[in-house]
Amino acid sequence: MMNANENHGAIKQHAIRNTLEHLSGEIQILLQNESLYENRIRELSTNLGVFQTAYSAMEDRLRRQAEEKNELLHELNTLKGLEKRVICLLDGDGMIFTQELMSQGQEGGLAAARKLTERVRQFISTSEGFEQYQLWVYLFYNKRGLLETFGRVGLTTVRAKFDDFMMGFNQAAERFIMVDVGGSKEAADAKLKVHLEDNIRLPHTYKIFFGGCHDNGYVHNLRSVVTSSLGHKLVLMPGYSDVAIDIRALQLPELRIPELFITTKLVAPSYNVIATGPLLGLAPTTPKLTTPQPVCPPTTPPGISSFSGEGQGAIARRGSLPSYKSVLQTPLTMSTRFNCPSMEPSEGSSESSEASEIPLRLPRLTPPSPPKQRRINNQVALSKHVPPPCTLFYLAQCRHGPSCKYSHEYILEAEHYQELGENAKKTPCKVTNEGGDCPFGDECVYGHSCPNGTTCYFLKLGKCKFVAAGMHRQPNN
Repeated sequence: MMNANENHGAIKQHAIRNTLEHLSGEIQILLQNESLYENRIRELSTNLGVFQTAYSAMEDRLRRQAEEKNELLHELNTLKGLEKRVICLLDGDGMIFTQELMSQGQEGGLAAARKLTERVRQFISTSEGFEQYQLWVYLFYNKRGLLETFGRVGLTTVRAKFDDFMMGFNQAAERFIMVDVGGSKEAADAKLKVHLEDNIRLPHTYKIFFGGCHDNGYVHNLRSVVTSSLGHKLVLMPGYSDVAIDIRALQLPELRIPELFITTKLVAPSYNVIATGPLLGLAPTTPKLTTPQPVCPPTTPPGISSFSGEGQGAIARRGSLPSYKSVLQTPLTMSTRFNCPSMEPSEGSSESSEASEIPLRLPRLTPPSPPKQRRINNQVALSKHVPPPCTLFYLAQCRHGPSCKYSHEYILEAEHYQELGENAKKTPCKVTNEGGDCPFGDECVYGHSCPNGTTCYFLKLGKCKFVAAGMHRQPNN
């Protein structure tokens, strides 16, 4: 029994001894590798510090990049707005600033530029909801023609201040350009058409405000823009109250600024306009006349007892002239003339057939009997004769007499008078063509409407001489 217990105790001691020896060996190994582990720990600690420093630096870098990105995005959005260009193309022959502004000279030019800028800004912000854009203004005009018109209508102050006004407008902003293109025919039209074509297709052109609505000559270019699906970039800016018929038919949006541009076309004051008051759309002015010259009614010529029939006592509209029809039906001698100095036309044009003579023209009382007689060659059109018959001599009154460049010597038959009248109707009456009221009405020698009406070939090209509103309507309109 004792031996068994001893054996069991010896086994336990052996096991314990083996375990202790194993642990002692492990401890020895750990003690031997302690320096190695310490070095490894120091290395890892160092690496951790490096990584932490790098991580902090990267965080700072990412934060700065995020801030820079936000700033760049903000600048980009701003630049996108400024890149949008809004362009005003103005025909100075039909977009005439008000008398009030132009008479202020340079200050008026600055005020006109500010007013134009403000109204365009209001239109853009109301319809589109943003205001970041660059505004360019191109205004082309014929300075000599405008100054002559101002002189004819009595705007002497405007004429004297016009150069200062132009200077103020040009100095208002770097992109405001007011340019005199000279007196060449359609010079302003050509420049506006080119600028329209060049700018409307550019991607950064947002809107074009087109100020040439008085002239049907632009309709081809505007219709081409609409057909090219670019009509959303166009806004009409009428100056006059009346817009050309074909342009109005395009049904484009409009921006009207009546306090900036005159709404009625300037018309040279013929005798009937002066007698009835100032021009429409203009402030009253005092014409510079040395002595008043009243318009006299026609008196009975010597040797003629009275007018007969329809012509008896006939006085034209406004009581200034006999009606054209009544006088033609009254047989009088060639030597008969109205004895009224105030009705004598002033010397100006050298062409007796010029339509500008209409306001001062007196109807011819009877077909003339020329002192020299020349026969008409029926194989040649009247207009091809050398020289051609004088329209005003045979149908009204020619003021040039023997010095006229056209002939007063032909013997005309009824068909010749008819041909002469039909040819004269192909020339527009100056008064009507400028928007005025011709005193002769339908009996005027010259045309008050285009003979070809709405089918006029030259109207489609923008070159028809009949330019006033309504001159291409059908006769029944």
